[in-house]
Amino acid sequence: MVEGDSSRGEIYRALTDETRIQILLVLADQYDEAWSSGWLTFSELRERVGVEDTSRFSYHLNELQDEFVVKIEGRYRPRVAALEIASAIRAGTYDEESVAVDRQQTDYDCPHCEQTLVASYRDHSLHVGCPDHGAAVAFPTPPRALSGRTLSEVIDLSLRKHASDVRLLRDGVCPRCWGSATISFPRESVPESYLVDDVAYGTAKCDDCWLSYPIPIARVALGHPALETLYAEHELGPADAQIGPHDLARVSDVDYLNGTTTAVRLTIRIDDDTLILNLNESCSIRNYQRK
Repeated sequence: MVEGDSSRGEIYRALTDETRIQILLVLADQYDEAWSSGWLTFSELRERVGVEDTSRFSYHLNELQDEFVVKIEGRYRPRVAALEIASAIRAGTYDEESVAVDRQQTDYDCPHCEQTLVASYRDHSLHVGCPDHGAAVAFPTPPRALSGRTLSEVIDLSLRKHASDVRLLRDGVCPRCWGSATISFPRESVPESYLVDDVAYGTAKCDDCWLSYPIPIARVALGHPALETLYAEHELGPADAQIGPHDLARVSDVDYLNGTTTAVRLTIRIDDDTLILNLNESCSIRNYQRK
C-alpha cells in the first residue's frame, strides 16, 4: 500500500452518500451568488439540499467538513476538492452510460497515405486518426464537451486546450493538478499507434499526478506568442499547429545543439516566413527570431 492510501480512503468514503454529493453540488451552485450574498447557513443549505431531518443532515454535513467543506462564521464554504468534484460530475466524468459518436470524416488527411482522417468519441475519449497509420489525436474528454457541439468543434476545442496545457508545461506547471512538471528530451521511441512517429519526440510529465505522454518537440512551441502571431498571419490557429499540413511536427526542423543556453533550435517555416525558437534543456523558450 502506498503511504497515505489509508487516509485518502477515509476521505473518499465521505463521498459514498447521495446526500453528501448533493451538498457539494448545492455549494458549488452558490459560488457566483456568494460574492454578493455570502455562503449558505446550515438552515439555508439544508433547505436547498431538500433534507427535512435536521439530525440526519447535520451528520452528513459533518462527514464533509474539513476535507470538502469549511464553516466560517456560521456559513459553509466548499473547498477546492469539493468544487473539482462538482465540476467532474457536471462534466459527465462519472456517468456510466457514456456518449458515443460513430466515426466521422474530418477535413484532415493522413500524411502517409493521404486517406481522410476519421474522428470518433467513445468511452470518454476523443480519437482522430488514420485506420492504417494510427492516431493524430487521442485525448481524454468528458461527455459534457459534446453537449451542443459538433465533433469538429470538440476537436478544435481540444486542440486549443492542449496548446494552453503545453504553455503551462513549458513553464513547469502541470495543467491537471498544478504540481511541478517537465518536458524532457530526447525520447527514444513512441507507441506504434502514433500517426506522426518519424519526428523528434520529448516527454511531458508531471512529478505528482498521472500526466505523462510523448510530445513532438516541435509542438513544445504551442501557445508561444510569436508562434501564434505567425500562424494568425497565415489565417491559421492552434488546431492547425497540431494536425494537418501545417502541423508543427511537419513544418519544423529540430536541431540538437547541446549548449548550456540553447539545447534545441526549432526552425518553423510557413510559406516564405520562418520563425526560429531557441530552447534550453528544460524546453523553456529562451529567445526567438523572425526571418
